[in-house]
Amino acid sequence: MVIEINMIQTVCVGVLVYLLGDFFVKKVSIFRKYCIPAPVIGGLILAIINLIGVQTGAFSFKFDNTLKDFFMIAFFSTIGFSASLKIIKQGGIAIVIMFIVSVLMLIIQNVWGVTIARFFNINPLFGLCAGSISLMGGVGSSAAYGPIMEANGADGALAVAIASATFGLVMGGLVSGPIAKFLIDKKDLLKKAQLSDKANISKNIDYSSLEVEDDDPEIIRTSELSKGFFMIVIAMGIGTVITMLISKTGLVIPAYIGAIFAAAIIRNVADGKKVELPHAEIAVLGNIFLSVFLAMTIMSLEIWKIAGMALPLITILIGQVILLVLFDIFVVFKAAGKDYDSAVMTAGFYGYAMGATPNAMASMSAVVDKYGRPSPKAYFTIPIVGGFIIDLTMSLLVIGHMNLILAGIL
Repeated sequence: MVIEINMIQTVCVGVLVYLLGDFFVKKVSIFRKYCIPAPVIGGLILAIINLIGVQTGAFSFKFDNTLKDFFMIAFFSTIGFSASLKIIKQGGIAIVIMFIVSVLMLIIQNVWGVTIARFFNINPLFGLCAGSISLMGGVGSSAAYGPIMEANGADGALAVAIASATFGLVMGGLVSGPIAKFLIDKKDLLKKAQLSDKANISKNIDYSSLEVEDDDPEIIRTSELSKGFFMIVIAMGIGTVITMLISKTGLVIPAYIGAIFAAAIIRNVADGKKVELPHAEIAVLGNIFLSVFLAMTIMSLEIWKIAGMALPLITILIGQVILLVLFDIFVVFKAAGKDYDSAVMTAGFYGYAMGATPNAMASMSAVVDKYGRPSPKAYFTIPIVGGFIIDLTMSLLVIGHMNLILAGIL
């Protein structure tokens, strides 16, 4: 029996699934510890119920996901509104360094995933799904790129990407803190930092005086909420034109790329003209759009399609964990300055390169709490790079890798 759920009902079910996941996140501490999003929990519950129905032949759900793209594009446009060149410039060389190492790791994740996928003689696009799409990109990018990979021949790519992203969230929370602890203890970085304080060695930038926009504000202005929504819709509309123009070059790109660029342009023009945009309200709306989009995506997963991919997927993901540990210790730590702040930043880097920015912040908080020493540099740099700069860049690199694969070059 096929249970058909129409467009409006699908959105309603998505919201209910989110609320169910939120309930479990509040009740089960392990979900909070590893920053597992509520839409993932609730969506997986319904996806598993659907799996049971399909496998037993008793029932199956057929969702009308027409409105899913609206929520997806709306969410990604809010990322564009956070891309302020003025804020990026404040971070100086630290931002540049973290951006470069992030791009390098993104490429490594993709190359490893594609290489192992080819070794197991499966579609190399699955390698991208278990690479930067799910790890550096997280659950949101997995939900966005999975259907694109499926449209290009990788049937089941969405389920692979979501599974990989969930794995990454857990491992990002487990591994990131111990890396920083290992570096701080082995190299006695806390003592060196304290000696630097006594010697009054000044830093070029006082990161404690800089601020990062709050992407989860507690107070919003209701009078500005509608303005924020209208700005998002305008960016989405302009973005369709940008996406259409890019598509004419022959590149296969996600529908939200244009919206990100449009929003970033609006943001930086506003900064230049000293026009204040409703940033807090846009951030709140972005969180709502993301929650509904993820819930609708994950509850529609056809989990049975990845049953035969367990060994290749496990091989790719274990390799990703090891590669990122080595890269974090031998590249990120040294590039960031080889000091206490750099060690804290390795926890943040692993957190967002394997999981998500909330993982990164949680891991860094655990490190600074343990050693009783704050790290303003890490707290300023990591959210900017992991929160939106790498999201903008990843879109271009992933699409570039995918098009190289489709062209038979990579």
